[in-house]
Amino acid sequence: MFKQFLYVSLLGLAACSTTANLYPISGPMTRQVPVPTLVATVDGIAGNTGNFNFAMPNGAACSGKWSSVAPQFASVTSSNLFSQYGSIAGYSTTVGNVPSVNKGQAFANCTDNTRFDIEFFTGSGTANGYGIAEDTNGNVYKMLF
Repeated sequence: MFKQFLYVSLLGLAACSTTANLYPISGPMTRQVPVPTLVATVDGIAGNTGNFNFAMPNGAACSGKWSSVAPQFASVTSSNLFSQYGSIAGYSTTVGNVPSVNKGQAFANCTDNTRFDIEFFTGSGTANGYGIAEDTNGNVYKMLF
């Protein structure tokens, strides 16, 4: 058992993993004493996508996929017509990266049929961030990592 744990731990380090904590802030799980914290292992943090896994308090295993992209901004000089027809008319639209904040999404399915929808923000070039998650059981979570 220890060898399996060591192997999984080393594999996680090789894949650049981190943890994310999900704290229930609304819903049935907030009535449990003590209120549980879900701890997810998140891999692929050196890139823009990866897998994550965690367990529910009832023992259900949950796994999913996350993705984050560098944010984009668009700037036009006037009304919506410029954004829709600007390139045809020869007017330009400026698109580029906005420094410091990336938006991401994640989805997970659990063995007890619970599903999670997650939105989060990270600092560019970091594995630190925050987000909000909701599950199909009516729980809402604050997420920190």
